[in-house]
Amino acid sequence: MGTDSPATGASWRSSRYFVIGTMCIALFAELFLYGFIVPILGYMFEQRLHRAPSETQNLTSAILAVHGYASVLAGPLIGHFADKAPTRKTPLVLSLAGCIAGTVLVACARSLPALFLGRVLQSIAGAVVWIVGLATVADAVPRDRLGTAMGVVMTFANAGTISGPMVSGLLLEWAGYWATWSVPLVVLGVDIVLRMLMVERVAPSPPATPSAETTALLDPPPPETEAAGPNFWTTILRHRRVAVALAAQVTNVSVSVSFHATLPLHVRAAFGWSPVLVGAAFTCLTVPGLVISPFAGWLRDRVGVRVPTTVAFVLQGVVLVLLGAAGNERVPGLGGVRAGPALYTAALVGFGIVRPFSSGVASIEVTGECAGVFLVVDVEVR
Repeated sequence: MGTDSPATGASWRSSRYFVIGTMCIALFAELFLYGFIVPILGYMFEQRLHRAPSETQNLTSAILAVHGYASVLAGPLIGHFADKAPTRKTPLVLSLAGCIAGTVLVACARSLPALFLGRVLQSIAGAVVWIVGLATVADAVPRDRLGTAMGVVMTFANAGTISGPMVSGLLLEWAGYWATWSVPLVVLGVDIVLRMLMVERVAPSPPATPSAETTALLDPPPPETEAAGPNFWTTILRHRRVAVALAAQVTNVSVSVSFHATLPLHVRAAFGWSPVLVGAAFTCLTVPGLVISPFAGWLRDRVGVRVPTTVAFVLQGVVLVLLGAAGNERVPGLGGVRAGPALYTAALVGFGIVRPFSSGVASIEVTGECAGVFLVVDVEVR
């Protein structure tokens, strides 16, 4: 009788739906933590770190930028080692340690270095989730259903983007600073349980054949005769579709995350909105994605990514113009206390509707070319 026994519940813990569900929650938690501090950054800088209100804009931009810089440096390395790792679960579990440490540092920070260090740890842990997590989803889903699966995953990611700023904005005003930070700990707790329960899906080994058994008796071929796998950078340079998809992804995420640096301060200065209303603004921006993302993924599976992405970028340009005009006194009819907030809110909803059609294009295009590192760009600008 063998000594190895399958893990308890291995059948459902390794099922496609459980693996995808675990990655959905992991991405939800990552984006929840990413956007959680945005509405309360002003309070943290001015009340806890005792910085002048005039510094809030620059410090907010810096704290969000350092998250992106850390991802730029860590992303390619994580993708490289993810391709070589024997399992994907190990880096996913290890990243939790960095995420927990970073979250505790951010919450308890009484100095700028501690706050920035916490964000760096969160950034690296988040990069692991995006790169390794979505590669795990790609492994678990047939190629012809990848767009639909990514749409479902992005729905959970959008949910994290929504609930992070909304929860922090509400709780800071109603329950206080430390009660606000209890929610991320609960989210991380659920994430930890699911990642530990997940059993990675392993592709079955091909059956042995007589020729294979004979070959095993021979000396292995020299290393130089083995064909090398596709290189990430070579793939980008040789395939224009991949390069364009990556550029589109960088553009899409850059525009999306710019709201975190500008929206809270803009609406406070232009409309006098409180942290609660800032959270509501992020809700208007991201709630449409919960409904639209699955349909956007389904549409990509049917017609490809070119037409939906092109139309989405054109419409996003129109919406961004409206966002800039809302509340601007130099634009007749749009600078009033009623017209400005109404147009701004409507434009946020419009942006949230069209964004799912342009997000995740790199994931779909590059999946067919190289595994493991195909989602580096998703985190390089975060």
